[in-house]
Amino acid sequence: MTDALLTRVVQWLPKDIPKLSSGVLSGSIDYLGDGRITANLTANNVAFADASGLHAGEKIGLSLQARAQSGTHGLSWNAALTWSAGEVFWQPLYLKAQKQRLTAAGRFDGKALHVESGLLHYPGVGDTEFSAAYDLAAKKVSAARVTAREIDVTTFYDSLLKPFVAGTSFSDLRVEGRISADVWMDMRGLRGADVQLSRVSFEDKTRRRFALFDVNGRVPWRAQQTTQAHIVAKGGELLKMPLGAFELPLEMNGPRFALKQLRVPLLDGHVSVRDFVARSDRVGGEWQFTGGIEAVSMARFTAALGLPVMHGTLAVQLPMVRHVKSLLRVNGALSLKVFDGMIEANNLVLLDVFGKAPRAQADISMKNLDLGLVTRTYSFGSITGRIDASVSGLELVNWQPVKFDVSLMSSAGEYPRKISQAAVQNISALGGAGAAAAIQRSVLRFFDQFGYDRLGWSCKLENDVCEMGGIENAPQGYMIVKGGGIPAITVMGYNRQVSWDELLNRLKRVTQGNVKPVIQ
Repeated sequence: MTDALLTRVVQWLPKDIPKLSSGVLSGSIDYLGDGRITANLTANNVAFADASGLHAGEKIGLSLQARAQSGTHGLSWNAALTWSAGEVFWQPLYLKAQKQRLTAAGRFDGKALHVESGLLHYPGVGDTEFSAAYDLAAKKVSAARVTAREIDVTTFYDSLLKPFVAGTSFSDLRVEGRISADVWMDMRGLRGADVQLSRVSFEDKTRRRFALFDVNGRVPWRAQQTTQAHIVAKGGELLKMPLGAFELPLEMNGPRFALKQLRVPLLDGHVSVRDFVARSDRVGGEWQFTGGIEAVSMARFTAALGLPVMHGTLAVQLPMVRHVKSLLRVNGALSLKVFDGMIEANNLVLLDVFGKAPRAQADISMKNLDLGLVTRTYSFGSITGRIDASVSGLELVNWQPVKFDVSLMSSAGEYPRKISQAAVQNISALGGAGAAAAIQRSVLRFFDQFGYDRLGWSCKLENDVCEMGGIENAPQGYMIVKGGGIPAITVMGYNRQVSWDELLNRLKRVTQGNVKPVIQ
C-alpha cells in the first residue's frame, strides 16, 4: 500500500471526533498463516480539526510497527508508535513532534485489554513506564501503574504543565530539578504514590512573589494508610524577602494532610504555621491553620519590600485562617504589633488568592502608633506623638486599592507633640502648599520644629477619586495640623478631591524627598 488517502475512511469514523482533512498512509499489514499478524505503517501530512477549533493538528508524521499472535491465553501483542513530524493543539496543550516514542506490549483475553509493559519516551523530559488493564464490561480501567524516573522539571513545566496553570499564580515560573514518581490505582481509584524530589527549585519570574530553592525529599502517599513525608528546602523568597532553610514533616492519610508545626526563618525572625490541616474531595478542597510572624525587623522588612525604611519590630498573630475553594477567610482579628502600637485587621477575606487578579476585603484599625517610628524615613521629616487610624471597607483588586474610607487622628493622652519643618512641607504637599509658603514668608523659617495640638487626615476612595478631609473644616479647605505651643504652626489642605494616581504621585514625591518649598 502506497500513499492511500486517509480521507476515504472519514465516513466510517465516529462523528464526535475531530475530522480528518488530509493525510496519506503507506506500508503493509501481513498475515503469516500461523496466527501471527504484523503491521508496518507510515502516515504523512495528516491534518485534522474539530468545529470548535480546540483540537487540531497539521503536517503530522507517524510510524507504527505492530505484531499480534493468538494463543491459549488470548491475543498477545506489541506495538511501537513514533511521532516524527507536525504539531498538535489539544486544548490547552500545544505540542510539536520531537520523535516522541510510545512502545507497549500486552494481551487481549476477550474480557479485558492488558498492557503488561509500556514506555513513553519524551525527548528532553524523560521516560515513563506504565502498565494497565481495561475492563470491557465495566468500561473502565481496573488497574494501572505509572513510573517516571528523573523527569526534568524545566522541560516538563514548559512543555506540558504550563498550559494547565494559565491564569494562576503559577503561570510564569522558572523551574529546575528532577522528579521521580511511582503512582498506582485499582477499580476504587488512586491507591498510592511515591514522589521523590531532587534539587527542585521554582520561583515567580515576573513578579517575584514566591520562590523555593533546592527542595529535596520523599512523599509516600497512601489512600488508606498514615504516612510521613519528609521534605527539606534550603531557602526561598516571599514577596522578595529571603526565607531560610526549613523542614516540612507532613503527615498524610488519604485525602487528609496535616502539619503540627512549621517554623520558617524570615529575615531576622520567623514565620510560624501551627495545626495545618488540608482535606480534598471530588467537589474541591479546603485547608486551615493558625500561626504568625515572630520578631521581624521593620527596617529589614520594609527595605525588602521596596518601601520607605521604617523602624521597630513586626509581630503578627494569625487566628484561624481557612481556605475553601477560591475563598480565604481569617476567622477573628489579625493582630500586628508594630510601631510600638497595635494594628488589627477584621473581616479579612481574600478571593481567588492564587489567580491572576486576587481580591481582598478588610476593616483595619490602628491604635497608639508611635509617629516617631512611622515617620523615621530618609526624607519625610520627623513627627513625635501618637496616632490612631481606621480603614473601613477596604477593597483591593490585584493588591491595588479600589475602595476604602481611611481616617488618621492624634491619639488621646499626654505625650510630646513636635513636627519638623520638613514634615510640615511634606504634609502640606498632599493638600496644598500653603503651610510651606507661610513658613518661608515669616520668622517661622528660622525654626526646625513646631508644636502642634492635634493632627488628622481622611480619604474616602471611590471611583479612583480620593475625597480628602482633616480634623475640622475651614472656610477655604480643611485643617490637617492644628498648632499648639511655641512656636506653633497650622497646616491646611485645599484640595478636597484628588485622583488616586495623583495622590500616589504626591506621596511618592514627598517620600523621595522631592518636595520643594513654595516661596511667594
